[in-house]
Amino acid sequence: MTKKETLVPVEVSARHIHLCREDLEALFGKKYKLKQLKKLRQGEDFAAEETVDIEYGEQEIKGVRIVWPERPKTQLEITFSDAYKLKADIPVRISGDLNKTPGFRIIGPSGVVVKKEGIIVAKRHLHASPADAAKLNLKTGKLVSVCCGGDGEREITFHKVEVRVQEGFKLAMHIDVDEANACGMKTCGTGKIIG
Repeated sequence: MTKKETLVPVEVSARHIHLCREDLEALFGKKYKLKQLKKLRQGEDFAAEETVDIEYGEQEIKGVRIVWPERPKTQLEITFSDAYKLKADIPVRISGDLNKTPGFRIIGPSGVVVKKEGIIVAKRHLHASPADAAKLNLKTGKLVSVCCGGDGEREITFHKVEVRVQEGFKLAMHIDVDEANACGMKTCGTGKIIG
């Protein structure tokens, strides 16, 4: 099978937050363990039952889902629609690239955390294992195009999809809710790597 014939699962990410251990304990209490709500496709990742409220200036978003595992730095991933609600200029970044991003406040049941940086609109990306990457001639950082919305009515080709290769990854493209709405996709679907 060539890359041009490769179908890939497409998963839709709603707004969510990744917490570092220090912030998790400040928000929920010492040695707190998150409860799994839904297993996610990559590794041992899961969406937790717990949520937090987010404040940016005078604006807020309530009930933001926490995603496990813990991260070295707390990171809030939102959509452009959320950014408009917050009246904020949020950069598009690959996960973990938080330098010079806006700060925000996190409100949990046991405390409040103020972050100096950490809000991003997640860049669409394609997860691949080293084996998948070798078969498809992909490498970390490579940009590909993926066609989504196969019913034809709202079909869209997403360009500049950044490849992320890591042992344990399962082949899947991640887009946010705004992007999914644009191509008529609900929670998951299939895309075709076309270049």
